[in-house]
Amino acid sequence: GLSMPCSRAPSALSSEVSRVLYRALLRACDNGRRPECLPMGAAVGPVDAAELPRSAREVVAEIRRSSVESFAALRHTSECARALHPPPGSLPASLPAFILPTCTLLPGERADFTLFEPRYLALARHALGLDGDAAPPDGRYAHLPDSASGAVGTVTSILSHQSLSDGQVVVRVLAGPRARLVRTSRLEEVHRPGGEGGPPLPPLQHVALETLADEPGEDAAADAALARECLERLAKLVPLDQLPQSVNVPPLLSPERLSLWLCGVILRANDTTARVQWLCERSTRKRLEFVASTLARESPRGAS
Repeated sequence: GLSMPCSRAPSALSSEVSRVLYRALLRACDNGRRPECLPMGAAVGPVDAAELPRSAREVVAEIRRSSVESFAALRHTSECARALHPPPGSLPASLPAFILPTCTLLPGERADFTLFEPRYLALARHALGLDGDAAPPDGRYAHLPDSASGAVGTVTSILSHQSLSDGQVVVRVLAGPRARLVRTSRLEEVHRPGGEGGPPLPPLQHVALETLADEPGEDAAADAALARECLERLAKLVPLDQLPQSVNVPPLLSPERLSLWLCGVILRANDTTARVQWLCERSTRKRLEFVASTLARESPRGAS
């Protein structure tokens, strides 16, 4: 089942506070419909994929049974919900863009980056509010493989950061929904530290995005069954709680999101061509068939 970290006994909280936190946790994961927002935690032994919840009601039942440290779980779930499922209309009209052809993130993936280029230090200042602007920082940016109109990437959230003494900024990020670059809204001029001279530096690109989703499939039930079959086949090759993606519960109830999560497991981080291909793909069935065929002929990355 779902196992979430526990550093404080539930009895340490009053029953009223516990109920408030429990209800807030349910709201954050959309009453169990979005289990991928929940922390997986450190499960005892391999997670049995066949026993993972198959409905929102089963997710809620697992939450109720979990020995969960309420404050930490709520903070984690709320943070992931904002990154993975931004409410309609909540994205800014324009976001700074991190153009990184060598690293394509799929929805739900986490990564660490050290920012040192002046344009991406400017991105960090915008996203994190390090310039002291009056507007509250949004914490999100567009993670894209290239800067051309039509490029597909993700709306990515900076979860934490550290400013280093040499001026670099280390960020930990979580990739959210797929998005297509509609247009460049502006190019922001950047300058060298200390006003040093030299040729002009590449500007920071600010872009307008539109979110991207798969086209409706012909047989949603068949897609859901194939997605679950792929997850269970993966679990036979490598325990789910030993995967880098095990910070969160897999997106169990959405074949589309689970197909992307599975691609993140089986595709190597440097296989940017395949990552971009399946990120752009609008058919859940085709993506799942690719995953199924890959799992059938070879072990995923990280399996022994």
